[in-house]
Amino acid sequence: MGLLDKKNALITGSRKGIGRGIALRFASEGANVGINDIVNDEISHSVVEESKNKGVRSSFLQYDVSTVNGIESLIDEFVNQFGSIDILINNAILQPQDRNIWEVDELFWDKVMNLSLKAYFFGAKRAAKHMISQGNGGKIISLASVHAYAAMPDWTIYGVAKSGLIRMAKGLSVDLRGKGININCIAPGAISNSLPKNSSDFSSVDGIPHPDSIAKDLPTQRGGLPSDIANAALYLCSDLGSYVNGETILVDGGMIAAAPLRLPTEED
Repeated sequence: MGLLDKKNALITGSRKGIGRGIALRFASEGANVGINDIVNDEISHSVVEESKNKGVRSSFLQYDVSTVNGIESLIDEFVNQFGSIDILINNAILQPQDRNIWEVDELFWDKVMNLSLKAYFFGAKRAAKHMISQGNGGKIISLASVHAYAAMPDWTIYGVAKSGLIRMAKGLSVDLRGKGININCIAPGAISNSLPKNSSDFSSVDGIPHPDSIAKDLPTQRGGLPSDIANAALYLCSDLGSYVNGETILVDGGMIAAAPLRLPTEED
């Protein structure tokens, strides 16, 4: 028996990194998983196949979730395929997310806010509507960031969006009181986005870890992995976390507790 047996979970932006890690972890705990990304390639479908290898249902759903129509259509299609939605993980992000403020224009602002804030709200709203109709409640998690807690050069716009998610979780938990729906956030630190080195290792939740140069600045003395975030998501989405609502959990190896702050660079 897994902690998420027969639950139906949709994870946006789950082609690689944190989203992929959550999908594979959930599948190993018995959840049927919907894999979403804007990119439709072998990597996307490998997540589906690795999930199926764990004995659950899985499918790939290609949608651009930066628009209200895109996120709502994705959720409706997921419910149509799987019969219900028990878990929504808002994870999709724009790459790259950082930009010097003098180079930030309206287009970049809108891209970040549309994908990392607006879509998360309307996705939560649509999923909650289905969950209420189903009558069994559900779990909704949005991926925030350490950038919501501390200012780092060139990350202001992204940090603004991620800060909004923390407030959104609190507000939605109140707005949906009594409906059996838990709304929470996870704020990751520096998490490796790399895939496993070889295709034969694709069953692994984690890829190549960050180098030791990142670990030395962290109290935990190692870089973060997708499994670190996936384990936190599993806690929040299982009965173990049933009394956590409207909260944000930092999973950063102590990054925010430490100073000075440093993120990976291209040289690392």
